[in-house]
Amino acid sequence: MYKLLLIFLFATFALFSCATFAETNQPNNEEALIGKPGDPSEVSRTIKLTLLDNMFLPPEVIVSKGETIKFILNNLGNNTHQFLIGSAYDLKKAAKMRQKNKNLIRINPAEQKELIWQFGNAGTVHFACPIKDHFITMRGRITVEK
Repeated sequence: MYKLLLIFLFATFALFSCATFAETNQPNNEEALIGKPGDPSEVSRTIKLTLLDNMFLPPEVIVSKGETIKFILNNLGNNTHQFLIGSAYDLKKAAKMRQKNKNLIRINPAEQKELIWQFGNAGTVHFACPIKDHFITMRGRITVEK
């Protein structure tokens, strides 16, 4: 019985250690999904996003794995907004604290900016305005298809 308990405890510890290791390496896996700043010479298409004071239009975008997109971000609202691409976890974290990020753009009212982004693996990537109180409704989703 004692040996069985030791084996169970060892197996539990081993599984916990593997899960902890996988979680600490999450940014590498996350970057593969989220993607990275893209090369302007590799842009395959342009997607226009309108920023209003309580939403993005369109709130959902579909791209292909490996595709490089030029986002045109047009702020038609009365407030300054930000555009951040990331995982749901990173966006919530950014909404709680200000941090510099390679995929964060600040857009003033009546201003237009662009972001060129190359998407990684298939899955779901999120975007949001992480400014306090904006984050509640100013969110969207990018589906990266195979």
